[in-house]
Amino acid sequence: MKLGKLAIALLALALTACVPVIEAYQAPRYSVGEIQLLTTDASERWAYFYGDPQTVVLDGETLELQPAPEQQNVWAVPGALWVSGQPVFREVLPALTMPAETVAGFPFSDYYVTTSAELESAWLYDGAWYRLSGRLPAGARVKAEPERENPTFDGLTSNETAVILREILARNPTRPLVVYQLSTPVYPMFKLQPAPFSYRQAALAVQYGIREELILDFSQPPANPGSSWKLLARGSMSAYREPTPYAVLATSQTAFLQQIWPLASGNRVPRPAPPQVDFERQSVAAFFWGQKRSGGYSLEVLGVELNGDVAEIRLELKRPAPGTIVTQSLTSPYVLVELEGKPRLARFYDQNGNLLAEAPAQ
Repeated sequence: MKLGKLAIALLALALTACVPVIEAYQAPRYSVGEIQLLTTDASERWAYFYGDPQTVVLDGETLELQPAPEQQNVWAVPGALWVSGQPVFREVLPALTMPAETVAGFPFSDYYVTTSAELESAWLYDGAWYRLSGRLPAGARVKAEPERENPTFDGLTSNETAVILREILARNPTRPLVVYQLSTPVYPMFKLQPAPFSYRQAALAVQYGIREELILDFSQPPANPGSSWKLLARGSMSAYREPTPYAVLATSQTAFLQQIWPLASGNRVPRPAPPQVDFERQSVAAFFWGQKRSGGYSLEVLGVELNGDVAEIRLELKRPAPGTIVTQSLTSPYVLVELEGKPRLARFYDQNGNLLAEAPAQ
């Protein structure tokens, strides 16, 4: 009888010892990176899987996530699992309306972007890659300022970006094209079982070919119509190389052409003609933030106040959030503001009211 009780106690102890093992077990983990590729012919969804090899279910369809074989494939991304023998899970859907259009102005050589949806960025390829614009709201029409830069897309790794850009160029290598990143993905996430521990999405629309449009007189409207200032130019690839902020206030065309425009346009190929400014009654205040070690930095004008003969310009300094995928090339953000009148001094402040730089009239 005592032996029986001892055996029961030992069995209970053995079962108790197994409980932590059962609780510690975790299902295989994986993540998904999805690219939504939109063209005038079709919409496509490319999904890359990363993590542990396993079986997952998508809308009743079984997908076998397997280690990548030794064979090479142009659609394969380093580190991604193969899906049922293919380097990527690909779904083709009907074409959707394009979210934007870029045209080439005639008789000038300018580009103009018109949007019907909110965009994160627009990129031109014409033998090399150029950044046409950053974020644009729906219903915008802007004159673009191409800056030589390789594309980066929020939500995509550098390897995924390289694969999808190679695919975009391979489909029509002889014509200029524009790639737009939409701010909001078009399609919801795939419903997978078991669910991934992380899911990234990026929606890209591709415009193959750029038509010419007769534009005799087009200028970007003021940031706030009826005020005493307007945004003249903005970008991230100025020729200013110092790490500290720098400001210039030009009240004459000579000062603008000698001290501001070479810094603002010095890294653009070909260098564009300077904007037209009536220096009889206007001036230009320029702010150069300083050289940064990566992309993701930009400037926004929040407002301008003219206090007597001093122009006080408030800026929003945007920095990349931790973990954001950005270009690793050097950048140098700048902004040019056209002012009514001839102020004696221009002062630039950040969004918290801290003085960044000031410049006397030149």
